[in-house]
Amino acid sequence: MPSPPAADSPVSDPNHRIYLDHAATSWPKAQGVAEAMVDFMTNVGASASRGNHASAMKANELTRSLRSRLTRFVNAESAECISFHAGCTSALNAVIHGLVGPSHAIGKDSHLLVSAVEHNAVLRPILMAANSANAMLEEVPSDAHGSLPVDELIGRINDATRLVALSHVSNVTGAVQPIADIGEAISRINQSRDASNQILFLCDAAQSLGYLPIDVQALGVHALAAPAHKGCGGPPGIGMLSLSPQWHDQIQPWMQGGTGHDGRSDEMPPSMPQKLEPGTMNLPAIAGWLAAMDSMATRQESALVLAERSQQLHRGLNAIEGIQVFGRPGPLPIASLDFGPDLPPDDAAAILDAEFRIEVRAGHHCAARIHKYLGTESAGTLRISGGHGTNPEEIDAVIAAVAEIAAQITSLT
Repeated sequence: MPSPPAADSPVSDPNHRIYLDHAATSWPKAQGVAEAMVDFMTNVGASASRGNHASAMKANELTRSLRSRLTRFVNAESAECISFHAGCTSALNAVIHGLVGPSHAIGKDSHLLVSAVEHNAVLRPILMAANSANAMLEEVPSDAHGSLPVDELIGRINDATRLVALSHVSNVTGAVQPIADIGEAISRINQSRDASNQILFLCDAAQSLGYLPIDVQALGVHALAAPAHKGCGGPPGIGMLSLSPQWHDQIQPWMQGGTGHDGRSDEMPPSMPQKLEPGTMNLPAIAGWLAAMDSMATRQESALVLAERSQQLHRGLNAIEGIQVFGRPGPLPIASLDFGPDLPPDDAAAILDAEFRIEVRAGHHCAARIHKYLGTESAGTLRISGGHGTNPEEIDAVIAAVAEIAAQITSLT
């Protein structure tokens, strides 16, 4: 069992809040985020693409700067590939409903592949789009830790396959999926197909952007969706979609509205990214995300630190008798666990919060299908997820708390 925290450690303070729910959203936010949002609302306040006055130009520049920064961050082909949305879920809906449908690029009788680890933000829109297009949706199973077999996924691609959708990192177990291997296989297959029969490779990077390096061109990813509020440490309410140029003409706007471009037209602009950006942009969130991206330059050592926290978390949890741990040590400090039938995950989370001031999440984590392979379909799991700034003392504290709870269960049975 880990040693108790030192007397001068922050976690020895009974009022200290230990936040280990970063897979849901990061906290605290990156340095400068709140200040940038307040500054925009206090001193700028204008809409982008809605005027030529000085404040509107400042709003335009914020939008342009963030778009440019994200283009370089994921190595998209150009800034036109990056569109802004109300979050990662909105970005996923934009690409799925914009490309899959009875009159869309990925149309009737297509074959669509998803994995068992997918979040509902991927699964639900794909299910609806597949039904509308009379497309076949096939699920690739995972192992008991949330990892996908590469050969099996690739082997399920057939002549009718037009979409492969995959989460980069499981939000339940932290398993990092073999995106590069799958992207390479899809690229080889696409080279043998004509332009009207290409496979779209869609990646949900909700758990990876800001934590792991992402190069959409090197990975062979055509569409990548991600939010600001997780690994980037930005605000909620804004996300991005990176879409390869080959799909720009084919995607149809899933929402329509004003864009500030050619307001006389009854249709959305034909060019990217404006065709996917109706309505007034969330400029305070854009300002906050830009500030978060500025702070990323100070996190060069974070990849090594996060991997060390993952090793520490899994090593400590796996040494505790009476619990089952899902996931393996990896680049991110995420693990799910189960105390068994005598303590449901919801109750365990409540105990950690009330007795130890440790905040984690219990349940199915909006990814219900993976629990069939974990054996946790009924109640889900207790998920512990660290992030930037999670320190060793906090990991030790949650390990010690879990060990104490497990020991109490054992003593009562």
